[in-house]
Amino acid sequence: MPPTAVVKVGSTSTTLLLAERLDSPLRRAQELVDLFSEDGIARITAMAQEWSAYLGSLGVRVLAAGGEATRTNPALERQLQQFFPNWWHLTGTMEGRLAWLAVKSRHPAAELVIDIGGGSTEIISSRIAWTFPVGATRFDAKTINWPPLDHFAPPVVIGGTAVTLAQWAACLQLDRLTVKRMHEQLTYSPEKFQNMEPMRRKILPTGLALLDSVLAHGRWNQFQVSPRGLTEGLWIAASLGRGGSNL
Repeated sequence: MPPTAVVKVGSTSTTLLLAERLDSPLRRAQELVDLFSEDGIARITAMAQEWSAYLGSLGVRVLAAGGEATRTNPALERQLQQFFPNWWHLTGTMEGRLAWLAVKSRHPAAELVIDIGGGSTEIISSRIAWTFPVGATRFDAKTINWPPLDHFAPPVVIGGTAVTLAQWAACLQLDRLTVKRMHEQLTYSPEKFQNMEPMRRKILPTGLALLDSVLAHGRWNQFQVSPRGLTEGLWIAASLGRGGSNL
């Protein structure tokens, strides 16, 4: 079976995944690029050109897709299609469903998945997917109305904010107190995070505030973090011959 390649162009992180089996990638690369910043478009274009050439040299079929930043910027999406012709235009709910697919493949008992991205947040169950234009780069608690969630069991949380929090805590089973502690340290002891990538350090407080907001709304103290998300969902879809214009 030839390897499957996917490229996920997120609002703040872009990922390449090349694998024959999802649990043992042949290559995985990730770059933090803020597509809402002034230099983000130029950086992502150069990266897309480099990755397209690399994957083309391997002769593998590539499925590419983007998140909120490409959904709201048709010119950028058309530009990326020049490098990745098999581009899958995702709505927010489609993005959520793919993330759900990836999480359920590892956590079959999950009832609810919360994906906190850079530009959008998706909340997904087996029956419904909500998407909100808030993320680690932009969040105002006064402007968001979360749906009723307190009838769900504690969620599985995914995305860069959650994964960074889990790495800091060295644990995948976390609680709201851990969220608050990391937020406080970022605020009052930023020198402790000097080794963190500058962009991640910049957007993490907003991502943590968003996470705490949705946890409080759902009345959950506990939650689980999973490293799987949209990238892995795209890979599963591509490996099954789904998605894009040619698959």
